[in-house]
Amino acid sequence: MAGLPPRGSLPGVSSVLVVCAHPDDESFGLGAIIGRFVAGGADVTTLCFTRGEASSLGATARQLAEIRANELAEAAEVLGIKGVKLLDRPDGSLSGESLGDLAAEVTAMAREIGADLLLTFDLGGVTGHPDHHRATEAALVAVGDLPVLAWSLPSNVASSLNEEFATHFVGREGKDLDVVIEVDRSGQRRAIGCHASQSTENPVLWRRLDLLGETESLRWLRRPLPRRRDVQDGADLSSMSHADHAHGIGEEWDRRYASAPRVFRPEPNERLVELVDPIAPGKAVDLGAGEGRNSLWLARRGWEVVAVDASRVALDRLAEAAAGEGLSIQTVVGDLFSYAEEVRAAGAGFDLVVVAYLHPDRPVRAKLLAASASCLGPGGHLFVVGHHLASLGVVGPPYPERLYTEADLQSVPGVEVLALERLEGSSDVEEPGTDVVLWARRETRVTPAS
Repeated sequence: MAGLPPRGSLPGVSSVLVVCAHPDDESFGLGAIIGRFVAGGADVTTLCFTRGEASSLGATARQLAEIRANELAEAAEVLGIKGVKLLDRPDGSLSGESLGDLAAEVTAMAREIGADLLLTFDLGGVTGHPDHHRATEAALVAVGDLPVLAWSLPSNVASSLNEEFATHFVGREGKDLDVVIEVDRSGQRRAIGCHASQSTENPVLWRRLDLLGETESLRWLRRPLPRRRDVQDGADLSSMSHADHAHGIGEEWDRRYASAPRVFRPEPNERLVELVDPIAPGKAVDLGAGEGRNSLWLARRGWEVVAVDASRVALDRLAEAAAGEGLSIQTVVGDLFSYAEEVRAAGAGFDLVVVAYLHPDRPVRAKLLAASASCLGPGGHLFVVGHHLASLGVVGPPYPERLYTEADLQSVPGVEVLALERLEGSSDVEEPGTDVVLWARRETRVTPAS
């Protein structure tokens, strides 16, 4: 069996940061790709989170962590890797480490070397190892404007390995692979030989290389940023107002809502119900309310609700449902940023702000969350829920940069975090996924008595 026919090419960059979990990942998985980057004139640096001390292979009287560190140094020299940073995170338990801390390591290293690109494993870690998956998550959370290119396996290769060895490789269909390149594996094989503790008795590794032949496949987890021009209409995005942007978004969502009787689940978010139910009703704003499932539940509970959304079709649907139940909900068609600014300027404040399943790019999201928090009155609560990065390819946007991690919600300005949770089997549609929830309260400063 051979890999896919070549298509596309590696990007022309001068500095690449490889982000991996274990010594040998750079050779076993990425070695041939690194070879191509080096041959193209790029400086390659490797950041490895663990020393691989928990491996079941290669155990001797010597400390395995020391052995594998030496093997990594030798393999890096063979591959032409310019520098290696080897950390001491716990092998086998990387998923329990703070994602924010791991991402900070990636960010610091990327800035130190002036990286143009992050190279890592595909989501799911390719092998299914949770450490690999966590390393990829860290790469995606770090340095939000750097492109992330991921090594992937064709689905037929993954299936063959899983059938032959009862492994858990995660493969991709050809249509989901962005780049398929021809490679020379001679340098990779020499580098693999440097990792003797892990490669000597490793039939899965050698079988994978046989199945792939002389090709490797990659996919973009975060594509390079486009030039600051909209490729569709030539609009200068840097000067586009929030109102203009919201108008375009509104038209897009109007078409989507008009295409079906209902787009999202009619029930309110379960975690919102649990958290808000004990609170005495007050004034609430539902930012990005859509068809209004959360607004309707709040109004039934006695809350005075304002529902804000860019889609008139969605809000008309909400108003009709509210009227059918005899509920009074104020609807505002417009831009969320502009509405939040009006609230702040007026000195008004809500007892509850709901931000449910809004998925802009990470820089815009940070500004949106700050604007949302600014709508709170004293003691007011902020509820945020969105699709987690782990839901990529399952539910939600098909773009990693638009999905949430816990780190994205740890430090919203002006609020105190009361709960930050990752929920499995949760979603705004019928298909279950993974969500992240923030429950926070406006910070209050006590002025000392004079």
